[in-house]
Amino acid sequence: MKFLAKAAIAAAILMAAGPALAADPMSAAYGNTVTIVYGDGTTVKLFIDEGGSYTGESPQGQSAGTWTISGGQTCFTQTAPEATPPSCGPTVSKNVGDTWEGTGQGGAPVTVSIVAGR
Repeated sequence: MKFLAKAAIAAAILMAAGPALAADPMSAAYGNTVTIVYGDGTTVKLFIDEGGSYTGESPQGQSAGTWTISGGQTCFTQTAPEATPPSCGPTVSKNVGDTWEGTGQGGAPVTVSIVAGR
């Protein structure tokens, strides 16, 4: 189930800081769905909540965890179904409707989107 934790890092990196970092660079994700699609079509969905928690869905099942932002890094730590070490990447801001390329589990290229709604 570490797949979801690694996908979360793609989501964290999803969000590079421009000239000015938004007051809350994760705000576009709240109440929406961060979708991560791997080259083989595997899709992971992350539901990032204000206050530092997230849940996720993938073909392997569901997960939950926490996220933090510190020193320009966003870190996701999966707590269920099994705990994993934090996955961290540069904090960036994106908007609902944005799609970009990133890196997922094992360094695989992924396409990340923020889709309106859950």
